[in-house]
Amino acid sequence: MPGKRTIRRRDVLKGTATGLAAVSLPSLMPRVLRAEEDKLPANERIGIGFIGVGDLGRRHHLNNRVLRDPVVNRQVDVVGLCDVDRNHLDESAQLVFERTGRRVDTYKDYRHLLEREDLDAVFIVTTDHWHALTAIAAMEAGLDVYCEKPLTLTIEEGRKIADTAKRYGTVFQTGSQQRSNERFRLACELVRNGKLGPIERIDTMLPSPGAGEWVPEQTPPAHLDWNMWLGPA
Repeated sequence: MPGKRTIRRRDVLKGTATGLAAVSLPSLMPRVLRAEEDKLPANERIGIGFIGVGDLGRRHHLNNRVLRDPVVNRQVDVVGLCDVDRNHLDESAQLVFERTGRRVDTYKDYRHLLEREDLDAVFIVTTDHWHALTAIAAMEAGLDVYCEKPLTLTIEEGRKIADTAKRYGTVFQTGSQQRSNERFRLACELVRNGKLGPIERIDTMLPSPGAGEWVPEQTPPAHLDWNMWLGPA
C-alpha cells in the first residue's frame, strides 16, 4: 500500500534509537536511556500493539518484557491488543490496567488495530501460520515489527517478509535467540568437535506435559473465533 500515509509521528521515530529500542527491547537500548528515571514526554513515547496475547504474548512479552521492565515501560505505551480469543484479550487488558492504570483498546481483527494513528510498532505472537500475513500487513501500514519464531512456514514467505522490510525501511526483528545463545552454541561446538563421542541417538521433548497430544473432536469454545484462528490454514 505505497503512499497510504504521509509523514507522521511513527515515521519520525522510526530511525531513532528510541524507536529501535521499543521493538528490540532493552538489549539494544542505548545505555544513556537506562539511567533515565522519568517517562519520556508523551509525544516521544512509542505506541506499541500486540497481535496475539496467548501465553507467550501475554506472560512473556507483555507482562515480563514490557509492563514489568522499567526501562521499556518508561518509553512505550501499549495502545492496543489483538487476539481471536476473548479470554486472552480480557486477561491482557487487565494486566495493562493493573500496571499502568490505563484502559487499552482490544481487537479481534488485527487489521483494525493496524489502522490506529498512534501505533508505531507491533509484537506478533500469533499462532505460526499467521506470522507472514500479519507481519507484511504491519510493515505496509508503516510499523516496525517484532515477530516470534518460527518466522514463517516456508522459504517463500520468509523471502516476502524480507523484501517487504527492505521496501519500507522497517526495523524488523524475529525471536531466534536460541540459535545464537552462547549455551546453545557451546553445545553445538561440543558435538561438532567430537567432545561427546559418537552421537547414536537424539531425544527431543515438548515443553509441557500433554503438549502435542491428540484430543477428540470438539466444538470450539464460545470465546474463540475458530475460523479467524484458522485463517490462512
